[in-house]
Amino acid sequence: MNNPITKTINPREAVLFSCGGVNEVARQFVEMLQYCKRKNLHVVDMFFDTSNINVYQKECFNQMLDYLKHNKIKQAVVFHSRKTYLKYVDISKLLPFMQSGQIELRFAKDNVILG
Repeated sequence: MNNPITKTINPREAVLFSCGGVNEVARQFVEMLQYCKRKNLHVVDMFFDTSNINVYQKECFNQMLDYLKHNKIKQAVVFHSRKTYLKYVDISKLLPFMQSGQIELRFAKDNVILG
């Protein structure tokens, strides 16, 4: 028997990533959560770092990479904007995930999808 409800559910999951000051991260998460709701993406995890940019060690980003390595489900990785992404992310570390089709990058503020 066919279940029509399952056809309306978007099975993709979303992982959110944000870095910056506490207020900035909080504002970004609100916008990213609203974006995911509009795009029917289920948020399964959030990674954030509120360290001062001068002491930022990319530990948060490495935790997200570990998460992606252990999850084989296609996921949307949502950043607030391309500016945030370029400022905090070692792009080369995400390329293997993008090339294999495991992730797509989404930029909530810019409404852009890569991957």
